[in-house]
Amino acid sequence: MMKKISIIIVIISSFMLFMPNVHAEKTLGDLKNELAALKKEKADNENSKSLTQSQINAQNNKIKSAQDEVKAAEDGIENAKLKIDESNASIAKTKEESSKLLVFYEIMQGENSFMDYISGASNMTELVMRIDAVSQILEYNQGKLKELEDLIEQNEALKIELKKKEEELQDKIVVYENSLSSLKSDLSSLVKMALDIDSQIKAQQELIKYYQDIGCEDNQTLSACVNVVDNARWLRPTNSGYIASIFGWRTFYLNGKLTTDYHSGVDISGNAGGTAIYPSANGTVAAIIWQSSCGGNQVFIHARVQGKDYTIQYAHMLDIYVKVGQKVTVQDVVGTVGGGGKTLKKNGGWDTCSTGYHLHYNVATGFYLGSGYSSFSKFVSNSFSPPGLPAYGTWYYSRL
Repeated sequence: MMKKISIIIVIISSFMLFMPNVHAEKTLGDLKNELAALKKEKADNENSKSLTQSQINAQNNKIKSAQDEVKAAEDGIENAKLKIDESNASIAKTKEESSKLLVFYEIMQGENSFMDYISGASNMTELVMRIDAVSQILEYNQGKLKELEDLIEQNEALKIELKKKEEELQDKIVVYENSLSSLKSDLSSLVKMALDIDSQIKAQQELIKYYQDIGCEDNQTLSACVNVVDNARWLRPTNSGYIASIFGWRTFYLNGKLTTDYHSGVDISGNAGGTAIYPSANGTVAAIIWQSSCGGNQVFIHARVQGKDYTIQYAHMLDIYVKVGQKVTVQDVVGTVGGGGKTLKKNGGWDTCSTGYHLHYNVATGFYLGSGYSSFSKFVSNSFSPPGLPAYGTWYYSRL
């Protein structure tokens, strides 16, 4: 029995060892250090972008070179075809001339014709000269014929060689283009990451400025500098709504394309654009993101509920009525529902991952960009299904 209890204690201790310490007391100086780390991450990312762009330029040069080689090969094939046509015409003409000479020569070799030819000659010397001239002409034409036939064989071999080279080059171009596509995909990923880092840096800077403006010192803990109000319960962020998408893995259609992703919050629809959004708990505005390509206008609020720290995220907003550092109550309007109309990319807006008016509502443990952590990926990993909401596919008609 004691052995089992010991094992359980070890397991619990190990679990607690790796649990995030969301209540860790941090100072304004810690926030500044986190900001410096974000800036370094951005700089490293910029270097990666530059390196990737260099690789893209190199691949573009390879493709251009290969295309030039293909063009030269195609020109070579056409020249070879022209030479073959010219050679065939010359062969035809030479064969015709040789055929006539051959007939004449054969006639000359016949005894009667030969005697007639001799008798017709003025003298023997003339006859010998005639025979010798015909033999030389025939030999020349036969040599010329052989030369042209060799040329045709060479040109045919050249055509085969050039065609093979063209196919090899086309294969190379496919490889280069596939590689280029992959690199462009990598670059796109890096750009998105860079934009996210930029948003985090800007939000962190605004939060640091807020703490500095209210008199926080670098070595002073944030909890000592700012009085965080404790809430007894959670309220819903809108007066009514329909739970259109759940927290966690989901499959849905986005802009006509079936998409599977991990949803870090809950989507609340059923409200027109411009519907009021309220804080789920009394707290402080920690960050504001404007016109993000995925999420649009966003507000992050730090709140404490039943002694625990949380960050509340509202995304796809049409309007934002608060500012960083502002203390808000559950009765304040932080902004309005967006995610549709003019905010959509297809309508000239900025939001690419929304299909209509709704609120993306997310809750995570700890103070994102505050005394807990500054990484957005960690914010997502610390998120959980928001409390106090009904099940997927149902409506609610009050904030309680």
